[in-house]
Amino acid sequence: MRIAIQGIAGAFHEAAAQLYFQDQRIEIVPCLTFPELAAAVATGLADKGIMAVENTIAGTIQHNLDLIREQRLWISGEVIMRIRQHLGGVPGSSLQGIRKVYSHYMALNQCRPFFDAYPEVELIEAEDTALSIRNVAEAGCREQAAIGSALAIAQNGLIVLGEGLEGDKENYTRFLVLDRQPQQVASCNKATLSLVLPPSPEVFTKAMTLLQERRAHVSKIESVAIPGRPWHYRYYLDLLYEEQEQLQAVLSGLESLAESVGLLGKYTAYTCQDHQR
Repeated sequence: MRIAIQGIAGAFHEAAAQLYFQDQRIEIVPCLTFPELAAAVATGLADKGIMAVENTIAGTIQHNLDLIREQRLWISGEVIMRIRQHLGGVPGSSLQGIRKVYSHYMALNQCRPFFDAYPEVELIEAEDTALSIRNVAEAGCREQAAIGSALAIAQNGLIVLGEGLEGDKENYTRFLVLDRQPQQVASCNKATLSLVLPPSPEVFTKAMTLLQERRAHVSKIESVAIPGRPWHYRYYLDLLYEEQEQLQAVLSGLESLAESVGLLGKYTAYTCQDHQR
């Protein structure tokens, strides 16, 4: 099974794919950007995708939720993984001698408090954590380092200059499993919706009341501004429910209130967490 990820070998997306599909044989399809990942699934270049949508330190990647909706992908699962960010440098380098550190912007954001004690270090955004590590290895410069996984550091022959640089040790990323078509998943208890309401506080309140009356629990809600329509928002909701009839009642009720309602996926809520990464 071909799984599209954002990044190259050693990226956290690969570790998340291995965690979710641990009992299956998979082939990783590397994609440097999230739009490339979404397109790989939508066009059939990959059978499924793994896409990060939320981190407990850096927050939600709203653009990825838009990508899923725009490419008409289907969310068929989720996986939550502990993220430990390490600093890798070429052999012979030291933390005190580093002047430039490269990584994906989310990894940099997670580690900024650590570098407050090193004002001489420049943090430089790159496309991917594992790619940053590979580039530092190829450059061979002792003043350069990169942030990423211990796996990527080891794969590229670098040494660990710092372990667990993330500002909050309760650092987790939530990844979604993506398909081209809706999937039948046994024992679904979670759904993700796209919802556009008229710009009225009363309508928003009615929508939230409807969810409460249908006993659908909102585990997350994200509002995204709609370009060209000032003060109009698209809401992405994660709902927990017990029966399929509940979800159908929610969708029917919201359709009577909303400008648009879209079901982006039904899946089983992930309850285990990998504390080893």
